[in-house]
Amino acid sequence: MRISTLFILLLVITGACSCPGGKKDLLPERVVLQAADGMNLGATLYRPAGESLLPGLILVHRYGGNRAVWEGFARAACHAGLLVVAPDLRGHGESAVRDGKPLPYSGLSEAEILNSLQDIEAAKNHLLAHGADPQNLALAGEGLGANLALRYTLQAPDIQAVVMISPGLEYNGIETEDAICRLRDCPALLVATEGDAYSALSASTLKQNAPVFAELRTWPGASHGVDLFAAHPESMHFILQWLGSILDGK
Repeated sequence: MRISTLFILLLVITGACSCPGGKKDLLPERVVLQAADGMNLGATLYRPAGESLLPGLILVHRYGGNRAVWEGFARAACHAGLLVVAPDLRGHGESAVRDGKPLPYSGLSEAEILNSLQDIEAAKNHLLAHGADPQNLALAGEGLGANLALRYTLQAPDIQAVVMISPGLEYNGIETEDAICRLRDCPALLVATEGDAYSALSASTLKQNAPVFAELRTWPGASHGVDLFAAHPESMHFILQWLGSILDGK
């Protein structure tokens, strides 16, 4: 994979949707995933044109969010050459029904939220089944999704890079301080804004505790999660470049 710095910058600034070289833009594909426990999950797959074995990226939203918040970033990542999947975690978006009954995120127990790790596993399996390179897989999450991304990485040695945007030492019972200490062979990027005090403190603490390469990057303001991209468009470019540098080395 090679990421064009100029092209990504233009995407971030203009929100352009055309593929390099004048190729017609591919429409995102709505898919349905199934977790190991039978939970059906709505998701969107973003596939670059004309490629076979591709670096894969899973995008995990925050508590109370849905996969749509990743739309701009997912398109930019796809145009940069990554095969991307963004699922709605159980209880969220199009994944809020189980056995014909509503499953609102507000009613999820901590144990049920932890079961969202199965949702990430289902997303990874979908990537692998649709052309992702098993040696080039990355995971990015925002808010609770950042915590879940870290926790999933501990059980999935095939994840080569993890990006945590606005992580917390604890969200909804999902803790990270001990988890980061057990991270092995997986570089981490920790992202926060200075005014999002809890996430900024959490990200700093996680960097200090990480036994692997961990980069901390902060921006001014108080944006949380992917809201950062609207306040600081260059942050999207930075994250994609960081992912490219890690995945290129595989």
